[in-house]
Amino acid sequence: MKSPYFLLLSLVITVCSCNTTSDLQTEFNCNHKTSYSNLKKHADVRGLFNMKIPKHWKTKLYYDNTQSSIYTADTTKSLTKSTLIDVTIIHNPINFDVDFQKKMEKQSKAEQLHILKSRSFSFFKRVSYFNLAKGKRGKYTYHILNLFIKTNSDNFIHIKTEVYGDSLVDKRFCEAIKLIELIELNQ
Repeated sequence: MKSPYFLLLSLVITVCSCNTTSDLQTEFNCNHKTSYSNLKKHADVRGLFNMKIPKHWKTKLYYDNTQSSIYTADTTKSLTKSTLIDVTIIHNPINFDVDFQKKMEKQSKAEQLHILKSRSFSFFKRVSYFNLAKGKRGKYTYHILNLFIKTNSDNFIHIKTEVYGDSLVDKRFCEAIKLIELIELNQ
């Protein structure tokens, strides 16, 4: 008789776990459903990670001795309606300590940005840190989400998401987070 209850409990857990939201989605109140179709899988030059990106987005790859990047944006929309995402794996150790946070604050101040929120958390089941800052770039209001993910003792990922203008800022960040969550690490 225990078997049917066990099956029911397993089914409930499975269904509920499929609908869970990440800490980042929760942080940005991403409660609306965002879905993409026609995604194309892009690999960075060194094959360290893959990212699924809408086919109509413009995507560029970059690498040098210390980093490998995928930079993408929906160029079919105006700058104030689009989102820019830059995913870079960097060969350098990182620790999210007080010195790191001070460095982020100093860098934001130098760029005339005001940090709206920041904290350490877990992303991709790894130690991570994010900060959200706001300022001006040219004539536009500018928001930037910096996400740092420690992949191992020698490498980290820096994901920079930029939003220009005041139109649907939260929605654009949530759409970007959905794409960021599709990143696959190959290490």
